[in-house]
Amino acid sequence: MRLPDLTGALDCDLGLCPLTNTMPILREGLVGPSGRTDGRSVKLTMAWVSVPDLCVSASEQVYRADAAPSGEGALVGFSAGDFATLIEVDADGIVASYPGIGRRIGLDG
Repeated sequence: MRLPDLTGALDCDLGLCPLTNTMPILREGLVGPSGRTDGRSVKLTMAWVSVPDLCVSASEQVYRADAAPSGEGALVGFSAGDFATLIEVDADGIVASYPGIGRRIGLDG
């Protein structure tokens, strides 16, 4: 079995799992205390795990955080290949909403 070249991949990105986008957002400090952002972008190599076949490949991904219009949390522009979306994160940088895939429900139920 031939393994993909994952040189530089510090995180995995599991298909259909918004939570795995939290790892690079936090590690790179894209969202600071109370959702503060500096508008910078980072390009990362991720270990992409496709679902349902669980094939692993290298994925070049770009993340850019900007303040959310509501003033709470941030919007993180995300792109990989020809795919792009805006991920909403809370003030702690945890993914709260990923369009078309999922959103976090309240802690009180």
